[in-house]
Amino acid sequence: MSLVPSARADEANTIVFVCQHGVVNSQMAAAYFNKAAQERGLPFRAVSRGIDLYRSVPVRVQDGLALDGLEVANPPQQMTMDDAAAAGRVVAFDQVPAEQRGEANVTYWSGIPLGINDYEATRDQIVQRIDALIPTLTAAAQPAEDKAPLQLEIKILLGEVRGRIDHLAVDLKRQRLFVAELGNDSIAIVDLAAHSLFRTIAGMDQPQGVGYEPSSDTLYVANARDGSVRLFEGNDYKAIGRIELGSDADNIRIDTAARRVVVGYGDGGLAVLDPSTRAHVRNMPLRAHPESFQIEPDSGRIFVNLPEVRAVAVVEGASGKLLASWPLDKGGNYAMTVDRSRGRVLLAYRSPAELAGFSMDGKLVAHAETCGDVDDLFVDAKRERVYVSCGAGYVDVFEIDGSAYRRAARLPTATGARTSLFVPEMDRLFVAVRTGPAGPAAIWVFKPMP
Repeated sequence: MSLVPSARADEANTIVFVCQHGVVNSQMAAAYFNKAAQERGLPFRAVSRGIDLYRSVPVRVQDGLALDGLEVANPPQQMTMDDAAAAGRVVAFDQVPAEQRGEANVTYWSGIPLGINDYEATRDQIVQRIDALIPTLTAAAQPAEDKAPLQLEIKILLGEVRGRIDHLAVDLKRQRLFVAELGNDSIAIVDLAAHSLFRTIAGMDQPQGVGYEPSSDTLYVANARDGSVRLFEGNDYKAIGRIELGSDADNIRIDTAARRVVVGYGDGGLAVLDPSTRAHVRNMPLRAHPESFQIEPDSGRIFVNLPEVRAVAVVEGASGKLLASWPLDKGGNYAMTVDRSRGRVLLAYRSPAELAGFSMDGKLVAHAETCGDVDDLFVDAKRERVYVSCGAGYVDVFEIDGSAYRRAARLPTATGARTSLFVPEMDRLFVAVRTGPAGPAAIWVFKPMP
């Protein structure tokens, strides 16, 4: 195995991969990155560096690379502050000391095993991370007018959170974001102005939906396991009530025009709650458990996703009467939104992964392929875009082009990060990222551009 000439990290498009000894994971990452960049015709190159340098690359790593037609990226070299300062991006598998990283902003790829122990597993995880990294680098290297439509502004850490994260809601007055930490049986309250976790409400029972009702200053939390909707005062979050729905309390929608709170639950129903009396006033029966549903403000109609029966139900909001049922030819219709300016209902399938647009009478007018495991989508009316968040680890951005939806960008997030919230009043997209290879649980805040 011959070594390629030594590479210097002295170019803005050079990516420096760093591991403890500079001869295993960083060498693998640099080699596979260079392969991917070359195949895609991209102007990036990667080099390998070590924190506490070994002078030789293990035979196991050389052989593994050779089987894929690759060589080590460069002879083993020590990481220096000059490397970090000149690099376009520094990606590290181990903690880089301050005297070697300087002022560089280091991205850490945690949770990846050491390549000499299980080369194939390490390679597969590294290649997956590279596939997510390259779109970000490409967007950053484009001219200003061609920048990615969403810019990652900050990551707000949620603390020690285990398991899945579900839906989000916002209190605009206090600039607080509510996060249903389903696997953690808790609700996180994030101070968006301070970019920090404000507090956590523990003791939930698989919280799925959250909603803030401003007229009564009340936070509503729907719990899947016990079917309860729990109410909390909107300033100090003292428990002030509980409504039993029986089972699988799920999505919550605040209907400010009609002064009501609507909750999907059970084997098929929408519960209507009165915020002034904090009472359950009536039900709207459905054929199956409702996933995302949307209230059309002008008519009061409610459009409801019923993935178990591959249908969308249209319900009259005032009476609860079923107005229509749209049969669907695809499955996994969990996410939904309403494009008010165009009079369309948008939904996303999971089987196969597709964005679909319907007229208000149920006629399919547009469709486009999207990322997998969708759970939320939103219309950015200001920019005529659609944002789709996917558990496959991406946010897809679609430009609305007449009657069509054209994907303009696919931005990497993290595996399992399928729930999100776009808040037009704050002009931000919030994406919930669970604890995993991408790092600790956090809210990733994206700023739409321009």
